[in-house]
Amino acid sequence: MKKFVVSAAVLMFAAAFIVSCGPRGLGGQVKGESFITEGWVDDNTFRITSTGASKPGLTNKIQRRGTAKSAAIIMAQASILEKFKGARLEGAAGAADYASTGVAVMKEFSGLVRGGSVIKETYDEEDNCEVIYQVQAKGLKKKVTGGDVVQ
Repeated sequence: MKKFVVSAAVLMFAAAFIVSCGPRGLGGQVKGESFITEGWVDDNTFRITSTGASKPGLTNKIQRRGTAKSAAIIMAQASILEKFKGARLEGAAGAADYASTGVAVMKEFSGLVRGGSVIKETYDEEDNCEVIYQVQAKGLKKKVTGGDVVQ
């Protein structure tokens, strides 16, 4: 019985030691630092997080991850264009034709959005992908929210 109590005490001490030396909290984020994953980073940069799944039936891990990443990027681009269109429509409250305003915004920003970049990508055990996608241009926020109203 004495050996059991001593063994249990040693195990408890070892567990407490491991816990006290381990990382503080999940995610490994340094206290005081933050990383913007969605929204305006500054007046020139907009980010969004999006996910994508691999094409069904693929067995090659590289192909699964590649198609999942492509899907996530396409979804991110579409989401950014929709957010930009919504921001412009809010600014165009007096516009006579909302549909033409949306088309004009799509034409104005589609090249810029397609030219964006993936800042971070992560995969799960099923090779689904999550990306943080970013677009940048000088004065982008002003162009999106306060640009000329298209009528």
